[in-house]
Amino acid sequence: MINAVASEWLKLRSLRSTYYVLASTLSALALTGFAAFSISNYFDTRGPGGEHIGTGLSFSADISPVLFGMLGVLAISGEFGTGMIRLTLTTIRRPWILLVAKAAVVAAVAAVTGQALAFATYFTAQAVVGGRPIGASLSDPAALPEILATGAGSAVAAVTGLGLATILRSTPGALIALVGLMLTPTATERFLPAPWNDWTSSLTISSLTRQLAGVPDSGAFGPSAASTILAGYVVISLFAAALAITRRDA
Repeated sequence: MINAVASEWLKLRSLRSTYYVLASTLSALALTGFAAFSISNYFDTRGPGGEHIGTGLSFSADISPVLFGMLGVLAISGEFGTGMIRLTLTTIRRPWILLVAKAAVVAAVAAVTGQALAFATYFTAQAVVGGRPIGASLSDPAALPEILATGAGSAVAAVTGLGLATILRSTPGALIALVGLMLTPTATERFLPAPWNDWTSSLTISSLTRQLAGVPDSGAFGPSAASTILAGYVVISLFAAALAITRRDA
């Protein structure tokens, strides 16, 4: 298993797409800075009553899971496209070991990068806010938990993307499925009656991450239920991927 993890780490580092995706996550900082500036400007001109910035993570909450999901997709989809997956499975006789190794590597990279991005996003928002009472201090009850939970959400998104790419064996197909999985619940909630609209929008990884941290009014579930659903993303993704790769490619 250790050799398999080391091999997958080397593969991920050698992919140019890895660096492109990780660089793309910096767009979250730009979006957060722009949103924080706009809201701060509203506060300066019209006073209290506008939107509250808080940690600033909500402005890019739907972007990060998609990008880290792309990291998971591209970690394996290229091997299906070139046929290298057959050579890999010849070396690693048990497909589930390959999946676990890939999942461990992409989850670790996404968790570390996502955590660093979350802190950078928070400090970017607070730097723009300055002394205005519309930001959030790390001493606030839900601020630090929200930041720390972002790393876990990033890891879940990466493993989910890996599972989709393994099942579909197509980079475009997996990316389309990933975007649909991440964004469709939020887009469709307005067309559903209560309480289905709240439940549906609460099932996205970005929303579950905030619910895991106990952020007020972030969704229909509590931290325990949110952690269970996030774990379900990982388990279902890997289980379905293991079935697909064992029956089709092994």
